[in-house]
This record gives sequence, C-alpha cells and structure tokens, in this order.
Amino acid sequence: MIDAILFAQLADRVPGVFFGLPLLALASLVFAATRHEDPAAIGLATVHWAVWLGGILGLVLATVLLFGLIS
Repeated sequence: MIDAILFAQLADRVPGVFFGLPLLALASLVFAATRHEDPAAIGLATVHWAVWLGGILGLVLATVLLFGLIS
C-alpha cells in the first residue's frame, strides 16, 4: 500500500508528456516489426518510425501550445 502511494506521488511530479514516450517506442516497434523479419532491420526501422512519429506528435504539441499562448 505504501509503495502505491509513493508511486502515485512520483507520478504527480512527472510531466504528462513523458508518459507518451513508452507508447511512442512501442508503436514504433510494432510498426517496424510488421514490415520486417530481420532483427537488425526491425531495429533500424524502429528508430525511423520513432523519429517520424515523434516529429509529427511534437509538431502537433508545439502547435497546440502556440495556439494556447496566443488565445
């Protein structure tokens, strides 16, 4: 019970954006693994997908933050 409370307190201190990083990594791995069979190719494609997805999501986040500051 104490561990759950400490974990909840720690999670409150972490910005919510960082909770998306494991999801980004997992989505990149799944996309890469569905297109390749070789582990080396999967590793390279995972990095490629992570850059693409991270870039797109980063641009969306930056746009939303910019519109939030303007209005």
